[in-house]
Amino acid sequence: MNQAKNVLQTVKGLLKQHKINYAQVAAHLSLSESSVKRSFSQGQISLKRLIKVCELMDLDLVDLLQVMQSQNDDIVQLTHEQEQIIVSDIKFLLVTVCACNHWSFSEIIETYNIEEAELVQMLLRLERNDLLSLLPENKIKLKISPHFHWIKNGPIQQFFEQHIQQDFWQSQFNGPGEVRLLVNGMLSKTANENMQKQINRLKQQFTLLSEQDRHLPMGERHGTTLLIGMRPWELKLFEDLRRHQNLKVYT
Repeated sequence: MNQAKNVLQTVKGLLKQHKINYAQVAAHLSLSESSVKRSFSQGQISLKRLIKVCELMDLDLVDLLQVMQSQNDDIVQLTHEQEQIIVSDIKFLLVTVCACNHWSFSEIIETYNIEEAELVQMLLRLERNDLLSLLPENKIKLKISPHFHWIKNGPIQQFFEQHIQQDFWQSQFNGPGEVRLLVNGMLSKTANENMQKQINRLKQQFTLLSEQDRHLPMGERHGTTLLIGMRPWELKLFEDLRRHQNLKVYT
């Protein structure tokens, strides 16, 4: 694949992540949708237009290049069956999460109550699923993309969702490294979509920072969770006080 087609293949993937279609790209570039499709299929786009497409996703060219450098044949997502197997064993899930967060063999052993032989067996299981390679001296080489993610509403996401409600939110969020924001207002559909783009950009920034920090010693890194939610919503107590049913539909 030549460089131009490689760039556009990356851009197409990012557009899909941002839920931006060709019609929206065409409107942003003041072109016809057919012209945009032709440019993407032929791998031909000017730098000026490429920059404008990046702006539509609230990305800089630097962000695009970083994504390109990280994309190769690495795994971006497991199958539903693979996730189901992982989540069915809490120790196996723990080891999988640690490995995906660049923990070394010795760091896992020193931190958790897992025997060496047991850990080797679990890492070999992950190797058979092409998630990693277990090298001599038990060195772990990941085979996943920095943009690896669990299946949306898949087994692993559902597992963490259950525990988020009873564990994650049980905090005042006033300690070091903690923050909780609650913002309420009236947004149009356009403003809502723009806000979602900003949130996606924040997610990408979190991923990039995590990737940059993975070479730091374990003592300088902390398992960190970022959870953001936004949806058209009214407090049930307020809804019950309405004189008439709210007939507005978000579409």
